[in-house]
Amino acid sequence: MARILVLDGHSAAGLAFTRSAGRASHWVAVGSPSGSFAPAKLSRYCKLAFDYPPSTEDLDGFLRAISDFSRRESIDLIIPTTDWTLQPLSEHRASFAGTSKLALPPQAAVLAAADKYRTTELARSQGLSVPRTRLIGSVHDLEALDGWGFPLVVKDRFSVRWREGNAVLGSVAYAFTRDELRRIVERRLQTTGDLLVQEFVAGTGVGVSLFITATEMFIPFQWERVREVDPRGSASSARQSLPLDRNLLNLSYRLVHTIGFEGIAMVEYKRTASGTATLMEINGRPWGSIGLAVASGIDYPRYYIDWWLKGSLPPARIAYRKLMCRRAVGELTHLMNLRKGKPEAWPAPYPGFWRTMAKIAIPWYPGMCYDDLSLTDPRPGLAQLRNWFQVRRKP
Repeated sequence: MARILVLDGHSAAGLAFTRSAGRASHWVAVGSPSGSFAPAKLSRYCKLAFDYPPSTEDLDGFLRAISDFSRRESIDLIIPTTDWTLQPLSEHRASFAGTSKLALPPQAAVLAAADKYRTTELARSQGLSVPRTRLIGSVHDLEALDGWGFPLVVKDRFSVRWREGNAVLGSVAYAFTRDELRRIVERRLQTTGDLLVQEFVAGTGVGVSLFITATEMFIPFQWERVREVDPRGSASSARQSLPLDRNLLNLSYRLVHTIGFEGIAMVEYKRTASGTATLMEINGRPWGSIGLAVASGIDYPRYYIDWWLKGSLPPARIAYRKLMCRRAVGELTHLMNLRKGKPEAWPAPYPGFWRTMAKIAIPWYPGMCYDDLSLTDPRPGLAQLRNWFQVRRKP
């Protein structure tokens, strides 16, 4: 079996890949940024753990550490699972030639998927529903937003990018008045250079994931968010698989195929009360809720690894199960956020604390699983719970 290095051991996707690769009998090493809490390193399938300098603080040191470790340990395949590692490795992929394979989409596709403005405009040209969006490079550009209703969403164009050697981490904020919008934009432009302002879209998060090559699509999967860590909008703490919406699948495939993407991707939407699916973004990398797909019967990590190592393709379709998948620490954080109450002037429905508490208090029922807690690999999930309480007990 192959020797595999999974990066971002602090992430949910990193844990999913570690477990999947280990179950397939691969030798697995797990790396994570120095100083981070990395549950994947505690997995029974992790044979060797190591720390690397965070790419957002020391890009050259990060690249050097990954290269040195891969040479020293004869790594066959390196798998980045977040934008913080995927993007710099993609840009410097040539330096790994002859040493280790990098599980990366083509560089042009990496850049296209990472650019939220570019993907929004492309989706608009293909007839997908998208939020009304304006690229802002100066506070004077806000004049074009006259007549837009509030709240407005102010978000960075990229989840992370490097400007003059310094990493700029993405952020999202909500503006409820014109003065607040101007303050947020002025402050953020000093760091980012440009950003997006979008209309607010209320709805349920829906994801369509797929394995794509230059000419074909394989093993599509669809899910929706049941609860989000931050009820205003964030990663999910609970999500469930859904039957495929063929029209949404075809639109997603065309969008991802157009940017020349190859590998595994997830296209994220908000489904509004009217039933319209409005594009939010393309995740051109392993996504945080990938554990639901694995539990439902579509082991994306294993198929992805086999494709990179052996060139083998997955089945065109797999009939997956309907499951609810929860993340224990995400559910706890969701409840903690609910205790703060509904934000003032929040325009969308907001879950109630006690009703949600009653749902979360039921630890298990048929058709439900966890992507962190596991009977066969218990240490990562239990350590996450312990760390969650320890962090919040600190003064």
